[in-house]
Amino acid sequence: MQSLPTTIPNFTASLGGLNPDTVRMYEGVLHDYVRWTALRPGIENGQLTEASVRSYIQYLDENNYAVRTQTKLLTILSRYSNWAVSKHLLPHNPINNIERPAIVQGSPRELDEEQQDILKNMIEVQCSLREQVIFVLGYWAGMRISEIANLQVGDCNLNQRVGTLTLRNSKGGKTRTIDLHNQARRLLYEYLYEDSTEKDAHNRDSSYVFSSQRAAWMRRQGKPDNLSTRGVSHIWKKMKERASAKHYEHIADITFHDLRHDFAHRARQSGWNLEEIAVYLGHQTKDGTPAITTTARYTQPGRKQIRARLQKLKG
Repeated sequence: MQSLPTTIPNFTASLGGLNPDTVRMYEGVLHDYVRWTALRPGIENGQLTEASVRSYIQYLDENNYAVRTQTKLLTILSRYSNWAVSKHLLPHNPINNIERPAIVQGSPRELDEEQQDILKNMIEVQCSLREQVIFVLGYWAGMRISEIANLQVGDCNLNQRVGTLTLRNSKGGKTRTIDLHNQARRLLYEYLYEDSTEKDAHNRDSSYVFSSQRAAWMRRQGKPDNLSTRGVSHIWKKMKERASAKHYEHIADITFHDLRHDFAHRARQSGWNLEEIAVYLGHQTKDGTPAITTTARYTQPGRKQIRARLQKLKG
């Protein structure tokens, strides 16, 4: 029977429908597990059994790895095991009897007015047009990092009055078309179609809205030349660091995905119903039905909002 290390390439090749960054993440998690087993004298290198996985989870827990990290590991090992069983490489899935650690769901991030003002003013004054467009697509369109990284110029239908984007192969392999708020439409149109002397101006040789710094080299290698999801995250980190020390402490821990959550909160406050938010954000089942359970978690009130309501409670 082949060991896990030798079969990882075949397994990841079977994940062709997933985002390339997700496939690399799967590969990294599996190799981390293999490296750990190599250091355990009682476990063969790459051995995958219920006992070895339980020991690894215990190791992660003792070393203060987040519960989400442990759960992600189990999900990836289970998917690999199901593939291995289908290829007759394993007799059964050893993860089936392992209970996943419970994750306590907190309220999704909702930015307060001060954080919104700091971000909007700092980005308008201190960031390039490209960086501003990345921000508004998160803040005014609720787009995921992966959707921004993979957005192609041909899927942008824009003019000086209206604009729509077709987001292909989003999470779950779904495709949807969204209309753009004027704040996002105006800046994206300017970035794509108006001349600019900025060093990170739109690369007209790329089919992607946001190309990599190594775009020309990647095209010569026959590879997609788009900015990676890691690249978007790095840009977001650098954008925040331009804030003054006084302001930075208020926005330091805001992730780019928090902008998507905040969009959902603001849409709800503006009168959108859960079905409308679900469709816009791509919270839909395979048959197109709005998955409002997910959307409800995005828009559930936080403690600050409840605390404000509490003070208005009458006896």
